[in-house]
Amino acid sequence: MAEDKTKKSEEAAIEAEKKQARAAETAEKAGAKKTPAAPAAGEKKAKKPARTAREASGKAPAGKAGAKKTAKAAPKKEAPKRAAKPRKKAVREKAYVKAPAVKAVEMEKAKLNAAVFDVEPNVGVIHEVVRAEMAALRRGTASTKTRSEVRGGGAKPWRQKGTGRARAGSIRMPHWTGGGVAFGPRPRTYDFKVNRKARSKAMKMALSARVREGRLKVVDNLSFEEPRTAAAVAVLDGLEISYPLLVLLDESDTNAMLAFRNLPRVGVTVPGELDVNDVMAARTVLTTAGVIEQLNQRLGGVK
Repeated sequence: MAEDKTKKSEEAAIEAEKKQARAAETAEKAGAKKTPAAPAAGEKKAKKPARTAREASGKAPAGKAGAKKTAKAAPKKEAPKRAAKPRKKAVREKAYVKAPAVKAVEMEKAKLNAAVFDVEPNVGVIHEVVRAEMAALRRGTASTKTRSEVRGGGAKPWRQKGTGRARAGSIRMPHWTGGGVAFGPRPRTYDFKVNRKARSKAMKMALSARVREGRLKVVDNLSFEEPRTAAAVAVLDGLEISYPLLVLLDESDTNAMLAFRNLPRVGVTVPGELDVNDVMAARTVLTTAGVIEQLNQRLGGVK
């Protein structure tokens, strides 16, 4: 029994010594944290750790933990704006166009026959001829079906009496849906006759009106080497032209016809197909000296 007591007392003393040693170690560690050791002679002081980018921007608190104040973010410097460079417009080089050398002919030298180009106007004659020319252009193909041409309707829909309804003989009556058309258009011609002398006189009056207004332009020739619309535009730019324009050419000037016909508000014809309506609808008539001679022969009887 005595031996057991001695062993327990020795163990208790050992545990007490261990506790004292642990307490001393913890005390030394705590003192070392509170009072840092002074730097030795010749040694430099350690630099403070640099602030993080988050602390510098002001998003996170700087300095000690728990501090409420945050560092103000430095204003950002705007980059200088560069002046926009002007864009160079693409310049297309115009293709060289060889336009015919066109020379305007004065009215005194154009050899205008007074019987053709100096006739007093008669509005009634011109109106009749223009109306006949426009009527001849109508196709006259409008058509409708009568009640006899519409399919069906052969049987009487119901008896004549006793039903209380209106009497009916066919379901293709004009006043029924799907029935025939009463007095509708039928294919026909709209032409009407105008005397040959009246047509000739109206043409002379129309040409005389354009000469009187100064709207007849006569040039020496319009011979094109190739059918180029750009060449036709170059010719018109050198003349005082008002649109709509009628270009009256000789039948041999095929290149000129192909060049002028592509232009907007420009009509092209030959003396044999000239109408009074064409002359009256155009503000300017452009022709050649050769065509003037043909008109003198055709309308004036000059051989």
